[in-house]
Amino acid sequence: MPRNWNDLAESSEGTYIVDDFKQALYQLVVSQCLYARFRRQAVSYRIISMYRREFMEAADLMGLTLVFKDEQEYCFVRQDVTKLAMMDIQETRFLLTLRKLYHMRGSVGDLNERHEAIVGIEEFETVFKELTKLDFNKGGGDLRTLLKTSRSRGLAMEDSEVLNDGDPQPFAISILPAIADIFSEQAIDRFGASLKASLVGNEPLETETNISPDQRRQ
Repeated sequence: MPRNWNDLAESSEGTYIVDDFKQALYQLVVSQCLYARFRRQAVSYRIISMYRREFMEAADLMGLTLVFKDEQEYCFVRQDVTKLAMMDIQETRFLLTLRKLYHMRGSVGDLNERHEAIVGIEEFETVFKELTKLDFNKGGGDLRTLLKTSRSRGLAMEDSEVLNDGDPQPFAISILPAIADIFSEQAIDRFGASLKASLVGNEPLETETNISPDQRRQ
């Protein structure tokens, strides 16, 4: 990568300035995943996609791997699983549930044209309970808050556009395709262990239930 972004800014012939490159790298690292279709991410995505080699080298210097999914028009950085910080237990439960749901929908070809899995709140809560042995309203946190954080990271978001007239639920959950890339098998194993640790010490019979090997591969 260059010592600074000046040469790349000059090569764009006025299309981008140095700060655009700095902002693109910062947004990539903070958000972890950028989509071309999201208005607030589109410029950064285009810059990073246009100058892939330079941004891949910049990511590598930070111990990250930059990956592009051109068909779905998004990119993401993945950290070595051994360096991942421990996640909040509520977020761990939430994201493992989303990852499970995405696999369930994807395995039967039930993804939309954007490779998203659309699930209802009731279905989410059912799978959450199967996975954690807890009711979501007792151990899951606030769904809207968790989805807001997940959207900023390119993993999931609220989606009211898919609802039919008269649908009683306020929104559906759109699980974005990057969740399958970011949560690798190794990451699921790690977060699954965290989940098990959170269950130990509660109800004896239920707390011995962990994510099965088959679930971890999903």
